[in-house]
Amino acid sequence: MKRIFGPVPSRRLGRSLGIDVIPYKTCTFDCVYCECGKTTDKTCKRREFYPLDELLKEVDHRLSEIPEKPDVLTLSGAGEPSLYSKMGELIIELKRMSSLPVAVITNSSLLAINDVREEMLTADIVLPSLDTAIEETFELINRPHEECSLEGIIDGLKNFLMRFGGRVLFEILLVDGFNTDERNLLALRDTLGRFRLDSIQLNTAVRPGTEKDIGPLDTESLGKIRALFGAGCEIVAGASTARLTQEDRGVTEKIIGLLERRPCTAEDIHRSLGIPVPGVVKIISALSEEGRVISETHGEKTFYTATKRDIS
Repeated sequence: MKRIFGPVPSRRLGRSLGIDVIPYKTCTFDCVYCECGKTTDKTCKRREFYPLDELLKEVDHRLSEIPEKPDVLTLSGAGEPSLYSKMGELIIELKRMSSLPVAVITNSSLLAINDVREEMLTADIVLPSLDTAIEETFELINRPHEECSLEGIIDGLKNFLMRFGGRVLFEILLVDGFNTDERNLLALRDTLGRFRLDSIQLNTAVRPGTEKDIGPLDTESLGKIRALFGAGCEIVAGASTARLTQEDRGVTEKIIGLLERRPCTAEDIHRSLGIPVPGVVKIISALSEEGRVISETHGEKTFYTATKRDIS
């Protein structure tokens, strides 16, 4: 299956069965920190990238074959899932198929569109993000499509969250030197104060992004920012979710074998082995923690290599 991955352990959702609803790497943004790689199709045009019935059949088949059901079905992927034009129909059909809650991970960029807001209202959990409330920082860190405006995104978030009755787990990705100064943090705090949120979760660039000089914030800095945002804010960066299932272990050696022969990007591994990019990133993260894989950035791409102890 090329569009379903997991279940994977998620620090925010439990055991999540991921549904990759868009091709790699189609997105409204080209964020400097994206661990899935540089955006190759930057667009705001919504499309039915994959036939709805095929996605539903793949999910149904995956649910029928796994012994322990996941905690949630998650629309995600190596890009922006709300670009999938049948997102609303997919969510409704998934809820008919199963009693499991449906979550959507989104960069919030298309919530300025009324149809997107209406479709996302059918979800049980939404995990939106906003990294800054200042236009020039938005351009620098998220590198959006020209049709995306920060003002429109903020207004869309506000309108959506006023009506949404499910859980809202809001993420901020902090990148040192981009959005961590006092001006950015205070503007973002004031903006989020206008939203109805269940939690604010602070993350940082712990893995290589599309720009080689991107680095994570230290624990002390994250703690200070958490205090600034107050009650309901938590740090999720560094909370490992890299535990591999037995099924993951089954493909791990294939990835290691590939990386022993030559350095590969996440996209290279995806194309060679047919594993969705988010699944590749999750397994690579675990292998990195185990010391079995190292990464190196060349230009705008991150390459992974098996460490010497795995080479016979």
